[in-house]
Amino acid sequence: MDPQGESPRLFAGNSELGVYFNDTRYLGIWEMTINGVAPISLAHELRGGGNTVVFSMTNRDLTKISGTGRIPRDTFLIRRILTLSEDTLFETYEIKNFSHESQTLQLEQWGGGKFDDVFEVRGYARIKRGKMLPAQDISSLEGHPEHKTTVLQYEGLDGVVRSTYLNRLFQSEKIRVSPSLVGHFTRLEIPGKSTALLKTIVSFDEQVRPLLCQIPYGQLSISDQMEALSKNAKNSPFGGIKIESDNAIFNRAIRSAELDIFMLLGQESPNQDLNSPTGKEEKLFYPYAGVPWFSAPFGRDGIITAYQLLPWYPAIARGVLEFVFKTLGTRMDPFTDEQPGKVFHEMRRGEMSKTREIPFIPYYGSVDATPLSLILLHEYIRWTLDLDFLRAIWPQAMRALEWVEKWGDIDQDGFLEYAKLSPNGLVNQGWKDSHDSIMHADGTLARAPIKLCEVQGYAFRARVGMSSLAHLLGEEVLAQRLRQEALELKSRFTESFWNAEGRYIYLALDGENQPCAVRTSNMGQCLWSQILAPLQGKAVAEHLLSDAMFSGYGIRTLSARETSYNPLSYHNGSVWPHDNSLIMEGLRMYGFSEELEKLSMGLLNVLEASSDFRLPELFCGFRRRDEAPPVPYEVACKPQAWAAGAVFLMLKSMLGLSMDADQKYVVFHSPILTPKMKYLEIKGLRGRDWEMDLLFRRGSSGTLVEMTRKSGPARMVIVR
Repeated sequence: MDPQGESPRLFAGNSELGVYFNDTRYLGIWEMTINGVAPISLAHELRGGGNTVVFSMTNRDLTKISGTGRIPRDTFLIRRILTLSEDTLFETYEIKNFSHESQTLQLEQWGGGKFDDVFEVRGYARIKRGKMLPAQDISSLEGHPEHKTTVLQYEGLDGVVRSTYLNRLFQSEKIRVSPSLVGHFTRLEIPGKSTALLKTIVSFDEQVRPLLCQIPYGQLSISDQMEALSKNAKNSPFGGIKIESDNAIFNRAIRSAELDIFMLLGQESPNQDLNSPTGKEEKLFYPYAGVPWFSAPFGRDGIITAYQLLPWYPAIARGVLEFVFKTLGTRMDPFTDEQPGKVFHEMRRGEMSKTREIPFIPYYGSVDATPLSLILLHEYIRWTLDLDFLRAIWPQAMRALEWVEKWGDIDQDGFLEYAKLSPNGLVNQGWKDSHDSIMHADGTLARAPIKLCEVQGYAFRARVGMSSLAHLLGEEVLAQRLRQEALELKSRFTESFWNAEGRYIYLALDGENQPCAVRTSNMGQCLWSQILAPLQGKAVAEHLLSDAMFSGYGIRTLSARETSYNPLSYHNGSVWPHDNSLIMEGLRMYGFSEELEKLSMGLLNVLEASSDFRLPELFCGFRRRDEAPPVPYEVACKPQAWAAGAVFLMLKSMLGLSMDADQKYVVFHSPILTPKMKYLEIKGLRGRDWEMDLLFRRGSSGTLVEMTRKSGPARMVIVR
């Protein structure tokens, strides 16, 4: 929406404004005028944890409805309150008359749209579309005969009828209805020094429940929804854990990240045909990638977000694992890059996906999501020892492992690689998936098939983790085989990816097995996978925290000394908080506490500079200048799931928090609190059959840890 909370008719079809649902713009036009004139914007603010926006406006000079006389500017304070809750849009207008005289106003409100697929809005041309159906007036909501309800409908080429319900909860008259646009007007008599209220509810594909009409809009905050879910929902992902420090900004950041995760949390059916009404099927919690363009399930993003949220919110990891394993590829389909046992990359529900105009149905063009899913499974079991779940999901996990060993290794040389098959697919299929993100030292783009360094690390850690899980299930032959394969991969990786002279890890090997000899943050994720020898890890850490790669706020995706470096680019010099969070845990795993503290301070400084206490999807990689804030990347997602998750993984890394395989010991490896945080309390940290409260204090000789409450058998161990 624009600064007045509108998507005006003037820009319809030529902007990205609107309200989207299931990858379709259900409202492309949403505007209001007073006596035929648009109000003037004054300010707007976010409330309710991010799902409510309050727009404050005033009137221009207006001609009175009688046709004679004027209403002076600034006579009214007009507050437009928009709330999104449960896939429903609530709008309240509060119009306060500051004059002593009674004033008569005529409000015109317009709503409509052509049900554009999100990819149409993003510029994909379509040869043919479905058809708009005649708009309909339907029976008023039960118990509210004065309400006006109009339905706009579109029948897509996929045979699905998509509907927008406009419920005006006040007396109004219809101005005009076309298949894609409806207007209502109402006349208000507002006594002097009085306030008028107008309420509207917009729902998508089904009529709003009458009960929602009775809820005060101010009570529809995300915080309230989270509290209700944690109390009532089965397997709720929230509730229990509380994190508080003496740093007010960090406290706000933790709360903001938690709210963002909830806002992005979808409840998904594991069916392949996600558009078929299942009704009775259990829904699984799955964090969507980000707003606005990535409000959909993404394999890699969901898996990494779930990993970041362990051990704080393990139910999210379970939902993600069940969903990705139940939607594994089953066949060879070049159009979608699907292969047996492969984890999907992106899943869309719009008309263009269902008609195979685009490949996201789902699309499987990701080389790293499958090994990452196995890493997440191992980490989830480490924290929960949920062996019943492990046994139930094991056949699918073995199918994913088969993809890693067979389909993901095109030339069977032991390394995972990618080359797109789909004509509309991604050229690059690692986390840096822009077209120009994989290059040689002279800037020449690498040609497929491409073997990324961090993906080999993922494959190594996946094998190690699956070996441990096989041991838990008593499959010793498999456990030993996977352990041996992991060791062999580690040796081959050093031979092919380690630059002994420059003491860094190559970004990738290209289609001719020639190294992409550039220094990137990808090698930092090789710390996270633990595929590096200790001395290699030390050299990599030195590169990452050097002036060429550390901006002062975070580690750049590409060293400033490389030919392709551009701090304004998406992947070639920018800074990504999720990338940095994985690197932070890698630094912790190798015992590099000073480097970890330096990077922690950088990200905490980003939070301090943020107006909303959020880490963005990414920001520009310019060097920090004194107290100047980081330069924002113009179209970065906010909120974004793995950026929100980065706050939790950063905290886990700072505390050196881990769990032994038998769930007997909670381990803290050389915990640190930065100079910006001298006190931290965690209440409700839990595992399979234990729970504890913890207190951390920064002292002159290190960070002290105290267990203030415990239930269950687990013990605490501190390793210095």
